[in-house]
Amino acid sequence: MAPCIGVSMNYNLTDEGPERAYLNGEYLDFLLDSGALPFPICPAKNPDQLDAALDHLDGILFTGGLDLDPSLWQEKPHPKTKLLHARRQQFEFMLYEAVQKRRLPIMGICLGIQMINVAHGGSLYQHVSEFPGKIDHGQEGRSTEHKVTLDRGSRLFSLLKTDNLTVASCHHQGINRLGNGLLAAAVADDGVVEAVERVEYPFLMAVQWHPERYPDSPISRTILEAFLSAAKSFRTKVLQN
Repeated sequence: MAPCIGVSMNYNLTDEGPERAYLNGEYLDFLLDSGALPFPICPAKNPDQLDAALDHLDGILFTGGLDLDPSLWQEKPHPKTKLLHARRQQFEFMLYEAVQKRRLPIMGICLGIQMINVAHGGSLYQHVSEFPGKIDHGQEGRSTEHKVTLDRGSRLFSLLKTDNLTVASCHHQGINRLGNGLLAAAVADDGVVEAVERVEYPFLMAVQWHPERYPDSPISRTILEAFLSAAKSFRTKVLQN
């Protein structure tokens, strides 16, 4: 049976005024082309509205988006901060809490890794490039490539079996203080964390780069296959119980 993967949806104002929930097609194709069934999850307003959806899901993909409100880690907004819609921000943390309780496998991309880090008490650089010694991490609409070094004790290293990767980066925010209970699985040469895993959790892997934009990359495929394997195992356990 194909694993059923919940995908967190974006939420924003349209130019015409109405608000909308939407999802970039790259996330859907990334899952579909690997044999998974994606199920977009609209930004619900309270936890009870999530229960019915989560009952039928085998894993959750937290997708990219705009910037988290820096008041979450006691900072004022930077001039270049583009705030995420308040409804989506509330939803992301609510969904993350609900998913953890069920021990569902988790994969995070871009905003996903940042949200997970903040949820665990960590902080973010609001604009990485303004800090001395930081490399160019790109920004939305402009990618750049740079190397990351993997932690040999991480799941990511055990999957990819290499000390270094070259990733395509396009983010102006990034992890500053690492959240509690998280492992820095990959770090750029300037010290910015580019991948995290959660210690003592069945499966949580989040990356700052965008594997869905490079679906044919062996790195992207390996990470996704590991996530989907964990999702299949979760479904098997549910059926056995």
